[in-house]
Amino acid sequence: MTDLLLEDYRESYASRGIHLDDFQLEACAALGRGHDVLVCAPTGSGKTVVAHYAVYLALASSKKCIYTAPIKALSNQKYAELAREIGEEQVGLLTGDQSINREAQILVVTTEVLRNMLLHESPDILDVGYAVLDEVHFLADPDRGPVWEETILSLPDHVRLAALSATVANTEELAAWMRSVRGPTDVVVSTKRPVPLAQYVNVGRKLFPLYRADTLEPDPALVNALDRRSAERKKRVSDRERRAIIDKLGERGMLPAIEFIFSRKGCDKAVEALLRHNEVLTTRAQRAEIRQEIAALRETLTESDRRAVHFERAAAALERGYGAHHAGVFPAIKELTERLMERGLLSIVYATGTLALGIDMPVRTVVLEELQRWDGHGFVDLNATEYTQLIGRAGRRGRDTVGYGVVLADSETDPEHLADLASGRVEPLISAFQPSYNTVTNLLARMSYAAARDLMGRSFAQFQRNAELGGLAARRARIQRRVETEETRLSCSRGDLLDYLRLRGNAGRAAKAERKAAKRRYRERIAKSFAAVRQGYVYAYAIGTDLVYALVLSAAPDRVRVIDWFGDLAWLYEDSLASEMREIGPVTVPFGMSTKKPAVREQIAEDILDLVGGRADLGIDRDLLASWARFATPRDPKVAAHPVASCPHLYAHLDEAQTWISLHHRIEELDQRIAAFTDSAGREFDATAAVLREVGVLQGDNDAIRMGPGAAQLRELHTDADLLMYQCLAQLPEGSLDAPALAGWVSMFLADDRLGSALPREARLVDTARVARAEVQYLQSLELQYGITRTPDLSPGCADVFAAWAGGVGLEACLESAHMTAGDFISAARRIIDILGQVTVATEGTWLSDIARQARDLMRRSELM
Repeated sequence: MTDLLLEDYRESYASRGIHLDDFQLEACAALGRGHDVLVCAPTGSGKTVVAHYAVYLALASSKKCIYTAPIKALSNQKYAELAREIGEEQVGLLTGDQSINREAQILVVTTEVLRNMLLHESPDILDVGYAVLDEVHFLADPDRGPVWEETILSLPDHVRLAALSATVANTEELAAWMRSVRGPTDVVVSTKRPVPLAQYVNVGRKLFPLYRADTLEPDPALVNALDRRSAERKKRVSDRERRAIIDKLGERGMLPAIEFIFSRKGCDKAVEALLRHNEVLTTRAQRAEIRQEIAALRETLTESDRRAVHFERAAAALERGYGAHHAGVFPAIKELTERLMERGLLSIVYATGTLALGIDMPVRTVVLEELQRWDGHGFVDLNATEYTQLIGRAGRRGRDTVGYGVVLADSETDPEHLADLASGRVEPLISAFQPSYNTVTNLLARMSYAAARDLMGRSFAQFQRNAELGGLAARRARIQRRVETEETRLSCSRGDLLDYLRLRGNAGRAAKAERKAAKRRYRERIAKSFAAVRQGYVYAYAIGTDLVYALVLSAAPDRVRVIDWFGDLAWLYEDSLASEMREIGPVTVPFGMSTKKPAVREQIAEDILDLVGGRADLGIDRDLLASWARFATPRDPKVAAHPVASCPHLYAHLDEAQTWISLHHRIEELDQRIAAFTDSAGREFDATAAVLREVGVLQGDNDAIRMGPGAAQLRELHTDADLLMYQCLAQLPEGSLDAPALAGWVSMFLADDRLGSALPREARLVDTARVARAEVQYLQSLELQYGITRTPDLSPGCADVFAAWAGGVGLEACLESAHMTAGDFISAARRIIDILGQVTVATEGTWLSDIARQARDLMRRSELM
């Protein structure tokens, strides 16, 4: 039967001229056999075909299918897509802040909504036959990753899971974990892009291929071009350069494009610059079509709202064929931008990283202005996975024969690094799992402490740590064997040298005079080792906090020319050394070959690594990173009384024992890591439950755990500040807040730095903010005591503004008061609506429930929501 269903599904695509790839058919067949499936394939390769087959199977078997997406925008997009394909009556949408046809057979939800349904044992789950977890690699996200793991852990056995992911380095590890908690799981991996990708680097006025033909080596012409302009210093891409890029792409037929800038202000300024120069990238027919869309959206907004969201400026840009896309853009304008780009009506969109999250807006070309992104705290380098996701937008299946990636070079662009970054390699997924207060409470409400703890112990985080434990234990055993070898050659005629070394290592500080003497002796030792270096030999030494292995190419009295194990050339001076130079062994430099050539340096680096690899693995030379104070004799009386302390060869003994001491420290460090990794998820669960006991949510011991009086409330609060909000709800006097004030109060728990930390001005909100701040300090001190971090800081800076919004004040006035962009304001408002819905349920039967329901309705008073 399943074979017939798959054949029918395949033919339905073939009738539209679409022939499914082998990986799509393989994944669909796995679902048909009743297996879970993990599909890893590049962006735009057609993973959605597998997800839609889960929908098809659910419809064919009269089962429900829950389709998840990581963000609400994607959920809305997927809902609209499925409604078009199978009919609105068949599809529902649940995203926390909105509910459409929730009884539908196919339900599109955010991952958080599905997790909450599972934790609350919703009866709807009984009829679910299939679940789709889109973008499952989100489980590595530090903020939202735990939701994906909890969902996979909690899905009932009768639900078949289709997990979709971009390509990840440790696919088999992820699949092995899924098998351990879910049973039979087929892995289907495709590395082939449906539309080939050609990558270029823009240097000055020219586009150079990134790679030499049929290799992953930088193109020589590119390397030469970058070398020629290495003296130039460029901080920002100019408006003129952006216009030149558009012209260049247009001439080569490489539009439409997304240009990633990674700065909201940069995106807006890029659009403003094109408007200032009256750039027009659309035809008359395209402008007419765009005007129709703009007119329809304009009708939904008041004049004040249009001013507030800078509607006319955005409309003027879109009409001319370009726009900005970032979290600060008014959502309706952002969605219009996406629709217009999908229809081929825009030539270029300037975007931050929001477009890399899976929104279906492929283009012919992706341009990267820089290789850094903002992570919320500062600018960090793009990693290979992020680069691959961004460039993955290039190339539209069915419309393009090739996609293009273009990097705008600056004076710091390294062709070797860029070639590696763009090679398609990806980083492994690392679990970010930690149990929340809400999760622990919900689990203990329906199972024993031991069972709940065991469930958390089966997380991907613990699975990874368990795998690492084996490697740590093996490494410890290797180090221990080397320690035993070292011990056979360490002796002193005066007494037990090893006993003395252990005693000395556990003693306190040395006297000041002894420390000064030890420092002087060590500087002399550094100078002596520097003067004695030999050409053609590899040395280990410390520079600052870095341990370096390098080959000496030439030596002069005041400086030494070296090439390190990364292939980098440098001059080394005695003053820069933080340790002695320890001789390791010889390496032969290729005769007659210039070390200026990258290939020669790479070969030497490999030779150095071959020589020192075993030492580096064991950490033999890491003692060089330690302070010179290790050579100062402690003033502990037991150390002074030891027979070895009076040996005339003591310093020689200490020198001979440095490898043993270093390895001994490595064993101590490994023992600490092994202890920390062993049952770490279980201990996190214990600590989280302990805090819940302290505040009375949980009662009794582990063998007879029971819910405290307010636990039912906490079970309904699914926010980052779950326990904090629970505690503060309990301290709200009856009638203290009306509906608008409650909306403002909720905003304080969004844990969003952009809202600000200043206290509100409205008296009632000031009082509640002070109570909440005290509660933050109390909970964070409890968490410090138990070694966990859960409770975020308060963000009360816009409480007055959201109370005003719920009270009827217009968007323009609210934005002016909050100093926020329209996009940020609407995003925060939608989250408040979501939380108010949770509060409504959590406080059912109390005065607060009706107030929360009213507040939610007031927050939704406009079509803007």
